Amino acid sequence: MKTIKTISKLTMLFAFVAFANTLMATGNLKVNIVPLTNEKAVVDISNAKASTFQISIANDKGEVVYYKETEDASDDYRKTFDFSNLENGDYKLSATVDQFTTVRSFKIKNKSIAVGKEKNMMEPYFAYKDGILKLSFLNFSEGNLSLNFYNNDNLVYSKDLGYNFSVNEGFNLKKLDKGSYSVVLSTDDKTYSYNVNVD
Repeated sequence: MKTIKTISKLTMLFAFVAFANTLMATGNLKVNIVPLTNEKAVVDISNAKASTFQISIANDKGEVVYYKETEDASDDYRKTFDFSNLENGDYKLSATVDQFTTVRSFKIKNKSIAVGKEKNMMEPYFAYKDGILKLSFLNFSEGNLSLNFYNNDNLVYSKDLGYNFSVNEGFNLKKLDKGSYSVVLSTDDKTYSYNVNVD
């Protein structure tokens, strides 16, 4: 669409620096699940910086079967879980610090625990000022990314961002009609939205 133009990579460097500072402040969030018996496991969560954690376990239907927010800042969290009451199936244990989330999958089958891979996710960085929208995102899943702009549920602009790990994009919105726009960044398994008021 002619009314939205991408802006230079040099301009986007400034947005990425702010985004990188957030990433560095978050530290390295790690989630380990160590089976002790067929039904019990130690969950060990660590971060390079003392923080509060949001911890959840969800089944393959997305239903949360456990949730906890820690009250005191710490660089680690350790708890022994008894999974004997969980039904057979696939589960995801998520730990979140600020905008950074690490997910560890595990499977319960016939009273035994099989631990899967760790997956990292981070919320995208959006900023809008003086008609310029800036976006930075680390594509940990390395899935295909797309960006869509909507006005009153009508698609205004669409861009395929590909499979790049590091995404830094800028958009000049000065020629758009005045109004409220929703910017939607989609990955293979998650969608993020950001609202922009163009005046």
